[in-house]
Amino acid sequence: MTLAPLSLPDGRRGQILALGVALAGLLLLWLAVFSPLLGWYQQRAEYLAQQRALAAHMAALAQEIPALRRAVSTQKPEDESTTLLLQGGSDAIAGANLQSALQDLATKSGASLDSTSLAPVVAQGGLRKIGLEVSLTASWPALIKLLAAIEISNPRMVVDGLNLSNAGPQSTDNAPPVQASFTVSAFRAAGGA
Repeated sequence: MTLAPLSLPDGRRGQILALGVALAGLLLLWLAVFSPLLGWYQQRAEYLAQQRALAAHMAALAQEIPALRRAVSTQKPEDESTTLLLQGGSDAIAGANLQSALQDLATKSGASLDSTSLAPVVAQGGLRKIGLEVSLTASWPALIKLLAAIEISNPRMVVDGLNLSNAGPQSTDNAPPVQASFTVSAFRAAGGA
C-alpha cells in the first residue's frame, strides 16, 4: 500500500488556509505564553500595590508613636479606686480581694455564689494571675447582669471556661434558672504593690 503524496491547495484557497493556520498558531501562542505572563504580571503589580499601601500606612503609624509616648508619659496615675490590678501584698490577700469584689458584684446582680475556690496562681511576666473557680445558680437575667458587671469591673476581671446547664423548672417570674460554673481571673503586680 502506497500513500499518495499530500497536496496542499494553492491559489486563493491556499492563501486562506495559510492565513488560518497562522492565526491559529498566534492564538495558541497567545493562550499558552502571553496570557499567563500578563496574568502573572498583573498579580505581581497588585501585590506590590498592596505592599506599598501597607508600608505607607505603617510609616504613618510610626510617625504617631512619639505623640503617643508623650501622651502616656504625661498621663496621671489612676487613683486606687479605679485601678486595673488587684491590690494585695500576697497572692492570698489578692485572692481574698478578688473573691470579695466578685461577691459584691454577684449581690448587686441578684445572684448568689454557691462556691468559690482559689485556682493556682500563674506568674506572667511582671504580673501574677489570680483566679477563682466559681459555681452559682441564678436566673438567666441575673447571670447576664453578673457577667456584664464582671466585664466592666475594677479591678479588671476576665471570665473563662463558662459552662451552663439547666437548673430546673422556671421560677414564678418566668426566668429560667441556670447552673453556671466558670473561672474569674484578675492580675496583681508581682511585687504586690
